[in-house]
Amino acid sequence: MSSFDSKIETLLRHLGQSTTTVNARQGDRVYNVHYDPSEWVKLRMKLPMIRKRLEDAGFTPHIQSLADIIQEILADNSRQIEALKKLEHRPLPHKTHTETLYNILAKKRTGEVLDLDSPIVQRMQAIIQEAAKTPKSVLLITDIEMAHPLVRVSAFEQILQGKFAVPTVFFYPGKRGTVGDNPSFLGVYPSDGNYRSTHIY
Repeated sequence: MSSFDSKIETLLRHLGQSTTTVNARQGDRVYNVHYDPSEWVKLRMKLPMIRKRLEDAGFTPHIQSLADIIQEILADNSRQIEALKKLEHRPLPHKTHTETLYNILAKKRTGEVLDLDSPIVQRMQAIIQEAAKTPKSVLLITDIEMAHPLVRVSAFEQILQGKFAVPTVFFYPGKRGTVGDNPSFLGVYPSDGNYRSTHIY
């Protein structure tokens, strides 16, 4: 896998293209910058450099952590979280905790897909709209690891198709999958062919 510096230069080349050259199938300007899950700390250390490189190229970067998005939603649902904590002393299966968290983030039962009414999707859309108020904005989404095992990253692309008002970059922890250019989230999930975005390996 190439260095972060090389990947950011590739990203800048894509960002410099006119909107008319964006692949018709892809539509929105969404990019997945892939890195090995073991390089999470390295990515965090590189973020100031990445921000400066984008600024030097004339862009206005906005960095948003998925972990912060999830934390804000959980804070808005403190009663459910407190109820779950009270059960911590019981030998509840991991599935029970996962189902409760998914219900809070998605307002769905496990197995039901996200939609525009899901809190995590609404929060993501609000962040995109806020970034769009600034000229030459690029939205960088970090800490995608926090989606495991609740949400597949490709779900955001599918639900928000046509609503990415600014170029949006997901720093994607995973590896190239076994089917075409499709990635494997965290290197453990099967290749996901539901992405419309540009992959940068």
